[in-house]
Parts: sequence; C-alpha cells; structure tokens
Amino acid sequence: MKKSTLLFTTALPSLTDLGEELLLIYDEILPRKSTAFKKWSQKFSLKYGVKAGESLKSVDHFPQHIRKIVQLCENTSSRRLTVVVVGGGSVGDFGGFVASVLKRGVKLVHMPSTWLSAIDSAHGGKTALNVGGAKNQIGTFYPADKVILSRQLLMSQPEARAFEGFGELLKISWIQGGTLWQELSKEFEVTSAVLWKYLARAIDAKYKVVGKDPEEKSGHRHILNLGHTVGHVLESYYQLPHGVAINYGLDFALRYSVQLKIMSSKEYEKISHAPVSGYLLSPLRDDLLQTKASVLKEFRQLLLSDKKKTKSQTLRFVFLKKPGQCVVKEVTVDEVLMEICRQKEDELNG
Repeated sequence: MKKSTLLFTTALPSLTDLGEELLLIYDEILPRKSTAFKKWSQKFSLKYGVKAGESLKSVDHFPQHIRKIVQLCENTSSRRLTVVVVGGGSVGDFGGFVASVLKRGVKLVHMPSTWLSAIDSAHGGKTALNVGGAKNQIGTFYPADKVILSRQLLMSQPEARAFEGFGELLKISWIQGGTLWQELSKEFEVTSAVLWKYLARAIDAKYKVVGKDPEEKSGHRHILNLGHTVGHVLESYYQLPHGVAINYGLDFALRYSVQLKIMSSKEYEKISHAPVSGYLLSPLRDDLLQTKASVLKEFRQLLLSDKKKTKSQTLRFVFLKKPGQCVVKEVTVDEVLMEICRQKEDELNG
C-alpha cells in the first residue's frame, strides 16, 4: 500500500498544488464557519457540499450522492481528476470511498478540518460506509495521495472541539508509549495548541502501526482499535461524537485490563494520576454504562455487528498492559456485557 505524502501548512493550499482537474467534496458547514475557507472553496469549478455525520455514510443514501457526483464529473478525465476532501471523519470516510470507486479510482487529497480526522481517520487508507445501524461495514483501502494539515483550517474550530480529538491522541500515545506518552501525560490542559504540538508525532505513530499491517492481514493493525469496541457501542447508542465516545471506551478498556490482570493496579494508578488523564472522563460516564436488560440487549446487538468479531459470539478486544504494550485477546460478547455491568456496579458502590 502506498504511503500518503504529509504536508503541514500554515494557510490553505493553492489549487495548482492539488492537481489538474479538481472535485471538492466538503463539509457544508465550513463556508459558514470560516470566511477564509468560503473564499478558497469558491475557486473550485466542481464542488459538492455534504452534511457531516453518520447518516452521510449510510449505504442507503449513497446512490443519490454518487449519481450527482458522476454528473458533476462527466467531462473529467480519470487520469487527471483529483478528489479533494475537506471535513471531519464522516466526510473523509465518504469522500475517500467516492474517490476509490469513481471512474474505477481517482487521485485523492485529504484535508482534515477536525482534530479527530487530523490525528486519526485521514491516515491509513480506510474508507467506509454504514449498513443499517452498524458502522463501517463496507469500505475500501485507499490511501490518499496527499494529506494536507492546514493550521489555519484546524485552528478555525471552536476550542471545545479539542476534547473530541483528545481520545484518539491519547489512544495512539498509549499504543506508542515512550516519549510521546511521557510528554503528553504531563499536560495539564487539552487545547488546540496542545493538539497541534503533538500532531506530527501522533500521525507518525499511527503510520508505524499501519506500515506493519496496511490491509489488516496479519492482525497487528488491530491494536489501533484500542478503546473502540465499547466506544463504538456508546457512540451508536447515545449518538455521541466519535472522539467523546472513544474517551469512555479507553477508560473501559483500561479498567477491563486491570480486572483481567493484564495491567497491574500500580500501572493503572500511574496512568490515572497523570495530569492529562483528568481529561479522559466526565460525570456523564456514570450514566452511559447501563445494566437495564433493555439497554444491554441493544448493546449486545451493537457488539454482534462489530467488525472485530472472530466468531459469531467472540470479539478481539484490545487491552493495555502498559503504554507501548497492547494485548489482543478474544472475549465473548457476554463477557464484555458482564464487564459493563461490573464497572457500573463499581461506580455505584464507589
């Protein structure tokens, strides 16, 4: 699999640096939020605005989208066309999939507009659509030719968005360990400036994992799902932002690791007392883990639709022994549900 070229820029790029014939697929909210982006986007003769969110990735809606996009691009050449995708994770997944199937595959440039996509989803080549309520059930491996990280675009987000990107930054720092985690662990606040500071190193850490298993053949790349098994359940059930749900999924994975004695209590205390770990949770967590039979039934269905299943009732769950050392272990769906109940009881009795 080819490796994307990374470009860190201050301003938005010149169109001549992007390709010959260009189709801009962008989050329709961006022109309303950023005057600079609005002015820049007006330079594209072919553009297609979309509403961000998981509904954009619905396979049911895709035929309508692709029909309009094909009409837009009817006079373009497959060899010269570049799809430029500007947005967050859902727009990136959608736009990447479009580029991978349009005219049997055209050049692709990702320009993430959210911290979440800048740190994680714009890298590694995965594209995805959702089927029913299940996330990312179909997709392709299609790395972008370029990923452009524009400081101007990323800093135009509301400061509150930094928290949504934090989960993926924390995840990759735990996977990488070493100086990335050591330095991040000492941060007392999570701001856009802090995320920009660690952005290049976080991306590099992800590419180190992806490079060993680009198409998920050996299983090594699976460690990037740390925090995502239960995180995706909470995201789908409560309609949470992905990054927020992953924060809770990471906390669940950490506690589960201790419960199974994969992580020592001493290591858990060390991580949980790091200054930056104060950003991992909020009081909302106590309400998210539910023991009601009706809720657990829906949690079960979401777990059963998980892509990480190895058998009909078994999942590959990513545990953490310590930063820099993940352990992948098969667990049953019932075991995950029992752990949800156990952690809920711990919270009630704590």
